[in-house]
Amino acid sequence: MRKPAWLLGALALGFLGCATAEPVRVEAPVVERHTFFYVAEMEISLKSGPEETGGDAAKVGLNDRVQQVERRGSWFLVRTADGRQGWANDRDLSLRPVSDLFVRRWGARLQAEPGEKSKTVTRLRQNDRVQLVDKDPQGWAKVTVARTGNTGWLELRDLATAQVVVRPRRSKPGEPAAAPPSTGTPEPAGPPAQAAPPPQQAAPSTGLGPKAAEAAPPPAKTSPAPRKAKPGMFEPF
Repeated sequence: MRKPAWLLGALALGFLGCATAEPVRVEAPVVERHTFFYVAEMEISLKSGPEETGGDAAKVGLNDRVQQVERRGSWFLVRTADGRQGWANDRDLSLRPVSDLFVRRWGARLQAEPGEKSKTVTRLRQNDRVQLVDKDPQGWAKVTVARTGNTGWLELRDLATAQVVVRPRRSKPGEPAAAPPSTGTPEPAGPPAQAAPPPQQAAPSTGLGPKAAEAAPPPAKTSPAPRKAKPGMFEPF
């Protein structure tokens, strides 16, 4: 059965329209991506500009989460959870929270609860490594000591993100220098010291003094020179 001409024309126009029609673009929603960092030092000051000499805009503490807003070289403009904003250097930021810390001083008190009046669990050594478990806004950190396994609370001011370098104390002017530490190996003994020679005895005295000096002969008398006659004077025969 033959199709009518008008139907064939309509089909041809339909195919032609589909071929020339522009595709519809569906724009995907823009997803704004932000980078988050954690403060990698015990405390830092966010600067008012991307430089060390900038004024202090805000203070943030260890493992505080901040959001990147802008970047200029090694400086990041970041915003805290409560809306404070400032510039931080990349050396003070980390992509992960800090967990390993070190004790700053000898005798730091590990306590059962946060607070000065809490029971002391143990005393810690300088540079003891501890693992951070939690911290509170009052400046206390809950830690586990790697050396002993004890868990307790320690003041944040007694912790550091790196080991403390101990430098020898310098002697004051006029103070004797400290002796070097012993190595435990005795030094080889040197040759025995020779005894001093006995003092020489003086020769016995003979009782004779030095010879008396010979007396010098008296000076010889000289005769006076002959007197010369003056002109005109009588000279004897």
